[in-house]
Amino acid sequence: MKKTMLVTAVTGIFAAAVSFASDHSHMHETMMKEGGHKSDTRIELKMAESMKAMHKSIMRGHLDALGKITAALAANELEKAAKIAKGNLGWNESEEKMCSIFGESAGEAGKDFLTVGKAMHTKADELSADAMAGNRDKALADLSPLIESCNICHEKFRH
Repeated sequence: MKKTMLVTAVTGIFAAAVSFASDHSHMHETMMKEGGHKSDTRIELKMAESMKAMHKSIMRGHLDALGKITAALAANELEKAAKIAKGNLGWNESEEKMCSIFGESAGEAGKDFLTVGKAMHTKADELSADAMAGNRDKALADLSPLIESCNICHEKFRH
């Protein structure tokens, strides 16, 4: 019995190693076909470590809100989705101030950071308005450009 378990364990480890090697080889081959390692050309938001930690926490909060909005829309809880979108992601004076502070750390690109950030927050406001109006299909359709606006920011800026 012990011998069978040992053989099974060793076989499993060997299979996992072979699988990893194969996957790694494929990833390396694909990367080389695309021209090798690319440098990160995103604009760096130069800020203190404490500000980076806070900013990343805010971004995780945004992602959590997107998950909750999606769940509420899936459950046809439109008022709940609207409140989460408006309360957690909507554009307001506080968000403008926060985006401006982070944008200042981008130097000349700070104005662009504020524009991109505002676009995401106003998309959330559109989703909120559509959900509050009882238009579930439109609110669901609003999710895609909302998420795309998040991606635009993350493609353009980094810490």
